[in-house]
Amino acid sequence: MTLKFELHVDQNPALTIGQTELHAVLRVTGQQLSGGTAPEAERCEIIIIDCSGSMGGLSRRAGSRRLKIAAAIRATVTAIDVLPDGVRFAVIEGNHEARTIYPLTVADKRTRAEARTVVRRLTCNGGTNIGSWLTEARRLLAPYPGALRHAILLTDGQNNEPPAEFERSLAACEGEFVCDARGIGEDWVAHDLLRIATVLRGSADAVVDDADLEAEFRKTIKAALGKVAPQVLLRFTTTPPSRLVSLSQVYPTQADLIRHVCTLGECDFELASGSWGEETRDYQLCFKVSHAGVPHFTDLRVARVEAMVDVERRGTANIMIHWTEDSAPSAFTSHTLSLYQAQDNMSQAVDAGLAAYSRNDLPEAEREWARAVRLAARCGNQRVLEKLQRFMEILDPEKGVVSAHADLSHHDVQLVKVALSHYEQAPEEHPDTAFVAGPPWTCKCGRTSPAAAGFCIHCGHNRQT
Repeated sequence: MTLKFELHVDQNPALTIGQTELHAVLRVTGQQLSGGTAPEAERCEIIIIDCSGSMGGLSRRAGSRRLKIAAAIRATVTAIDVLPDGVRFAVIEGNHEARTIYPLTVADKRTRAEARTVVRRLTCNGGTNIGSWLTEARRLLAPYPGALRHAILLTDGQNNEPPAEFERSLAACEGEFVCDARGIGEDWVAHDLLRIATVLRGSADAVVDDADLEAEFRKTIKAALGKVAPQVLLRFTTTPPSRLVSLSQVYPTQADLIRHVCTLGECDFELASGSWGEETRDYQLCFKVSHAGVPHFTDLRVARVEAMVDVERRGTANIMIHWTEDSAPSAFTSHTLSLYQAQDNMSQAVDAGLAAYSRNDLPEAEREWARAVRLAARCGNQRVLEKLQRFMEILDPEKGVVSAHADLSHHDVQLVKVALSHYEQAPEEHPDTAFVAGPPWTCKCGRTSPAAAGFCIHCGHNRQT
């Protein structure tokens, strides 16, 4: 299957002379190219299983006397069974070091049976050095640079490596393969999973009930098998004096990617976005702009965006600007941008509440978390709403009536932080057209929201109250 890409820019190009930032949301959709006959890319799958001593602890499933490693073994066997014939796969046992217990081998009836036998012998001991596990995966995958290379990593504990060493391992693996990271048990750290997901262009999530691990592995492997382009590059060519200053993926997961953008020249930038199938991703962009020396009152191109597969351009879009002396048009903001700004504020409210909680200011924590609940409800982010119940009793999500718990656990905090990386996608069109155009409005909280927002993007209160 061959992919083409639809690139759509959601923005307000109008800026008042003197303004210096232009914001836009870039929606990239991979679609099957009708009549495409590209040869099937080779596929490589690596399963990385935490086998440190802590994995010998009991499963979190109610009433269960099974060990976490038993759940991991069952999930790994399930993942092996999902792999179709012809896919290369390997299994890495991870603790304070990395050991390949089944080498990178083409899947068939015999090799899957061999791998299952080896996996069922896994035992637990030692510490947790996640960077070394990723380095071993990179070593195994190095001979197959043109393949669709994917890894799934499961851990239940905190990484014991120095942060600088972990970051060096991640940097060396960037662009080499995509990795989805999953936490199990209660002692994993959201920061580690989110860093893996950001740098290796995968996803981070948690498995709360160990009984769900098999289904999670099956779903993740099947999603990886749906990818058809090993690497898609998003190339930005800016028009001087404009320059790209911020780039974040905001759907399906949030990740700040500006540090991962490569500079090709004074005006050319490139982001390796990882492997793609038939899917949609949204990116939030910010450009530093200047009106000096450029025409006013006409449409100008700030940047051209291209989706590149190898050296072939598969899609393109333009980001525009229109300088004006009238401040009214420049105040308009799209509903798409408003929704993602609201979810950014939702995450900030959760963090502000945690900061207040850490200094024993429970009333302030409750106020901030109530704000997060209102914003999550307005944005339709049910995943975050569900996880926020670990912080508080939610009595009325629309109004933000909550009662904060006084006994948060490490596990509660990590679950919420991972959930916050999953943003709800903005619809193609705002269903409430009454608020699409016009100047910003001021909420009773004292802050302004764009006309496209039917609720305050800072506190979540309804515009009509």
